[in-house]
Amino acid sequence: MARPDSMIEAYESSRRIERHDEGADMESLDRLARLLDDFIRIPFLNIRVGLDPILGLVPWVGDTLTALFSLYLIGSAVQYRAPKVIVMRMAMNVAFDYLLGIIPFVGDASDFFVKSNRWNMNLLRRYAQKRRRPSLSDYLFVTAVIGTLVLLIAGGVALVFYSLKAAGRLW
Repeated sequence: MARPDSMIEAYESSRRIERHDEGADMESLDRLARLLDDFIRIPFLNIRVGLDPILGLVPWVGDTLTALFSLYLIGSAVQYRAPKVIVMRMAMNVAFDYLLGIIPFVGDASDFFVKSNRWNMNLLRRYAQKRRRPSLSDYLFVTAVIGTLVLLIAGGVALVFYSLKAAGRLW
C-alpha cells in the first residue's frame, strides 16, 4: 500500500520541480530583458537604461548586437506556446527598435524610450502558457521569423557598410 503513495509523491515532486524550472527560465529571460532595457536608473530623470542605449552609442554595431540578443527572447516564445501572432508582434518590436537604432542620433535618443525587450517580456508573460515541446510548425514559423529578422539585420549592416564606403569616396 505504501507504493502508490510514493509514486504519487514522486509525481507531485517532479511536477513541482518542472514548475520551478519554468519560473526560473522566465526569470532568466526577464533578467536578459532588464539587462538590455532598464539595468541602470539615471538619477533625477527617473529613466532606466540598459545595455541597448549604451551599446547603441557604438554606431551600428551596438544596435546589431542587442538585436541579436533580442532574438533569443523570440526563440524562447515558442517553448511557452505563445501564439504565432504574438511571436510576430515580438519580431516587429525588435525590427522597429533596430531600424530606429541604426539611424544616427535618432537611434540613440529612441533607445531611452523604445524598450522592445521589456515589451516582448510583457507579451510573453501575458500569452505564455505551460511549456511544452514545440511542434514542427512552431519551429518552421519561428525559424522563418528569426530568419527574416537576421536578413533585416544583415541588410542594415550592408546599408551602413555601403553608405560608409560611398561617403569615403566623397572625401
